[in-house]
Amino acid sequence: MNGARRLALVGLGALAACRGAPVAAAPTPAAGGLLHADLELPPGAERHDRPQWQVGDRFTLVRGGLLTAEFVVEAADANGYVLRGPGGARLRRDLDLGNLGEWPAAGEQPQHLLSPVDVRYHWPLWVGKRWQCEFVDQAAGGPALRTRVDYEVEATDRVRTPAGTFDALRILRTARLVGAEDRVLWRTQVIWYAPSLGTEVRQVLADTRIDLVAFSRAGT
Repeated sequence: MNGARRLALVGLGALAACRGAPVAAAPTPAAGGLLHADLELPPGAERHDRPQWQVGDRFTLVRGGLLTAEFVVEAADANGYVLRGPGGARLRRDLDLGNLGEWPAAGEQPQHLLSPVDVRYHWPLWVGKRWQCEFVDQAAGGPALRTRVDYEVEATDRVRTPAGTFDALRILRTARLVGAEDRVLWRTQVIWYAPSLGTEVRQVLADTRIDLVAFSRAGT
């Protein structure tokens, strides 16, 4: 997989996929989707509601200071969003910005599928909120991996990026394979979500940092 393609997957939150033939829909786990979420806003906590992306919104990301890629929202409807990335790859998110997977530039069979969804955000957000989800992660040519992910909004940070400086919620994401917790290392990712933009402005995955370089609203 080339650098831009990998950035397309990792930079917008999908787990890394490998090249290969499209895959059929992965089976939905019996306890899939959202498993738990804090629902009560604590007294005095600042509330951050779900954003709404528009067709034509553009995100430019740089990974490791070298690999740059642009994504454009090309569709937005009751089913969620479709973003067009490098090479024409289509990344899909639901209306809550949950990750659904990646589709090729042409064709309806996914190359990477998260079923039913990786609940990347559970709205509204506030510092201290936690939630947990479970899904099947299947990349082209690979096995169906039942994955459980815990999210926690740890704090609000002032983050300086090439796109500007933002107040962003720092979200810790911890993923593990169900049934293999004692054999496979857990994977940790840190996400900084800026409510003022309605998108991530920084991520740290393993030893690599991904920053927002530019963002523009549709029509601007």
